[in-house]
Amino acid sequence: MTSDATSAAAAWSADLDLDAAIDQLVDRGEVELPPYPAVALRIERLVGGGDFGLDELARMVASDQALAADCLRCANSATFLRGEPVSTVPGAVARIGAGELSRIAFASALGSRALGAGPLAVLRRRVWHDGVAAAVLARELARARGLEADEAFACGLLHDFGKVLAIECLERIARGARHPRPMPARFWEAVVEAHHLRLGALLAARWTLPRVLADAITLHHEERPTGAADPELLAVVSLCDRLVRLLDDRSHVGEADISAVQTLSEADTTALIRGIEVVPGFVAAFERETPPSAQALLEPPPPPQARAPRRAVKVRVQGSEFAVTGFAKDQLVLRGPHPLPEGALLEVMVLDQPTVTFHARVMVSFDLPGATGVVLMPFALGGPALRRWQGMTSLAEG
Repeated sequence: MTSDATSAAAAWSADLDLDAAIDQLVDRGEVELPPYPAVALRIERLVGGGDFGLDELARMVASDQALAADCLRCANSATFLRGEPVSTVPGAVARIGAGELSRIAFASALGSRALGAGPLAVLRRRVWHDGVAAAVLARELARARGLEADEAFACGLLHDFGKVLAIECLERIARGARHPRPMPARFWEAVVEAHHLRLGALLAARWTLPRVLADAITLHHEERPTGAADPELLAVVSLCDRLVRLLDDRSHVGEADISAVQTLSEADTTALIRGIEVVPGFVAAFERETPPSAQALLEPPPPPQARAPRRAVKVRVQGSEFAVTGFAKDQLVLRGPHPLPEGALLEVMVLDQPTVTFHARVMVSFDLPGATGVVLMPFALGGPALRRWQGMTSLAEG
């Protein structure tokens, strides 16, 4: 944490220092660590034993409502979609396959924790998106390098889960603070960054994770880590962590962006581009509605300075039509009938012919006279969606 952020954290509330308060929770053993996901563990054991049928797996999945919904969405995402969409849990399990199902069950369980309600729920959701994206990219890059793809996926998913725990600590601390006040995302992110490795290490110890997973959690920021159980796999996780930050900052990540992070082989670059193409649908498959919090601690960003479109453009989001009122750098401003859930990754359909769909994050919703304004940030655009986006922004005024 920078000195400015440190002093700000110390002065956030009249009666507490955030860093010291988190340290006290850790020292007293009061950090609320989640148990290892029970359904995921049962599926892992069943699949690992080798003596199972898809019907048995489907019954196990159906016993967990959130997992069943996540499996159906995953089966119909770009990662697995083949032919007609599936609408039943047995059909989803058959399409996904036993090996992939174990990973999805684990991700679904962690998502249930990460996507819970709270005054920093938007920030937790962003961290969770990043974890799922890192898992997909790590899996693809590991395959290209002949490494264990299952381990790479788990490493990517867990490597920053300490941030979820840090955010939960901040929410808990804020409940006991005098006059807690909303702060910009960068303020909270600086505090989270300072504590996430230690908190992630606590989770690794509680779950007695294999050394390679623990290394991914504690060493992924090290430029020259020593003593890692699998340095090659750790290098994959570290690279994917940096790429995910690019996905957070811009609407499109291409070969030039990847090369700017690290010089890679053609096979590596191809694998990562392939991963980026499926990331939006896979991440969105784990979305779920989060109840609004009565107390928001995240200061909403101001609406961007946007350029108006030269002609009318409409999009459909969550079943409703919104009019495009402006374009900003990597952002889209809408006017519509209702707010959209802030932080959520949603599918957007451009209604011009031919129609095209892409995924976008909801940055903020704000009141307008008789309507609602919404700012979206397209996420990992590619193919026809990227070309349409570039075409639309080129027609903006100014």
